[in-house]
Amino acid sequence: MIKHLAPLSVLLLLLAGVLVGLVLLSPRQVVQAYPEYAARTGQPCGTCHFNPAGGGPRTPRGELWVISGKPDVVPPLPGEEPEAQATVEIPPELADVPDEALAGGAQLYELFTCGNCHGPQGEGSTDAPALNREILSAELITRTVRTGPDIMPAIPENLLPDDQLEALVLYVQNLATGRAVRVEILDALGPIFNLVPEEPADNGEAQQ
Repeated sequence: MIKHLAPLSVLLLLLAGVLVGLVLLSPRQVVQAYPEYAARTGQPCGTCHFNPAGGGPRTPRGELWVISGKPDVVPPLPGEEPEAQATVEIPPELADVPDEALAGGAQLYELFTCGNCHGPQGEGSTDAPALNREILSAELITRTVRTGPDIMPAIPENLLPDDQLEALVLYVQNLATGRAVRVEILDALGPIFNLVPEEPADNGEAQQ
């Protein structure tokens, strides 16, 4: 049956077999998955690691990505069709928002440790969905922050006033446009908000 295949197809199959063999027979070194790689390539950690949560031995495609110099696009294995790259349509109100306008929301995203579950770039994890795959509505983000569905804790107004929540919402929406604010920009700007929780109002002296 192979004799009926085009020479190029046979070559691709041989290359794929050699690559898989090298991966399976080579010593397994402990490797770590970095969230910035998932954000840069737009791929979940499970694309390059056998463990869907990332880390541990690499898949054949992960090995090919490393051998190729860790490009922005994870190459397909020989014989596979390249994946279509998803595009996000940016609405006018989010287009050309300067980094400085997102810095306050970025600081809040870090302060409330949103990245621990959703990822530093909004790439998601096994515990929380990705925030950078599509532009979420302001209403959905606001409701989610205030109500805290599933394992996510709710953030009340005394910890996150409405004006600060609006800044956080704007930042989360821009994660889908690839606008995660770089750390050096945050360091240069310094604190944007006074992030000290408000004390409950004093309603008078305590009852005797």
